[in-house]
Amino acid sequence: MMLAQTLQPTGLTLDKEALGWVATQPEAPLSDAPVPAPHGAAWGVLLLGLLISPKEPKETKRR
Repeated sequence: MMLAQTLQPTGLTLDKEALGWVATQPEAPLSDAPVPAPHGAAWGVLLLGLLISPKEPKETKRR
């Protein structure tokens, strides 16, 4: 037995004039998006990570 589904359009329609107006608007030069930056305790975690990270090995002089 095969199932069939019929889709009928709902009341959603696009206003071509409004869509054209939105498409022609220039983008904002700056956004108010949050900038990722460490705050508060994150600075301490970052500093602790830098302090306990392994150091680079020094080259030894061979003769």
